[in-house]
Amino acid sequence: MKDKIAEEFKKNSLDVKKRVLLKNYTTYKIGGPAKYFFVATDRDDLIKALEIAKAFGMPFFVIGGGSNMLFSDKGFSGLVVKISFSEFRKEGSKLITDAGFEMTKLASYAAEEGISGFEWMAGIPAGTVGGALFGHAQAFGYRMSDLLESVEVLNLKNFKIENLSKEQCKFALKNSVFKKNSNLVILSATF
Repeated sequence: MKDKIAEEFKKNSLDVKKRVLLKNYTTYKIGGPAKYFFVATDRDDLIKALEIAKAFGMPFFVIGGGSNMLFSDKGFSGLVVKISFSEFRKEGSKLITDAGFEMTKLASYAAEEGISGFEWMAGIPAGTVGGALFGHAQAFGYRMSDLLESVEVLNLKNFKIENLSKEQCKFALKNSVFKKNSNLVILSATF
């Protein structure tokens, strides 16, 4: 029997794997196989993969570094996409990071540049900016939203890229608009 979904991924030059163990992509090392697994190395491939999943009515889940995530040992019956694009740039007084940028690297870079406020991020293992924004990570009295200006997202309702202000992200204790609205996929952040 032909796997039309796998064929569609291949036709779009997406290196999607089958039956990948999710435990290999989380810090707790728990989780069975994903039916399909894809590592997105850029935004265009992320968008293509999610468009295909949506077109086939397939459930999907987007992850970053897998910090503090638990997957069932039964796995996931759809597509899991790992965001691994992690560009970083400084524009004047602003730091702009892709969702896959590691928080420890952000803390190190800020320290090298003499920028304070990011020190608390240094102890978060495998945490990425996207995941930390999703769960509004916080430690030692500091929160992700403290230095945040805006978040760039992919809106899955219309596949348009939008910018959300800090206020639009509706941050609360370990919560955000991203937890409540699964149509928003974090692409980057400006601090």
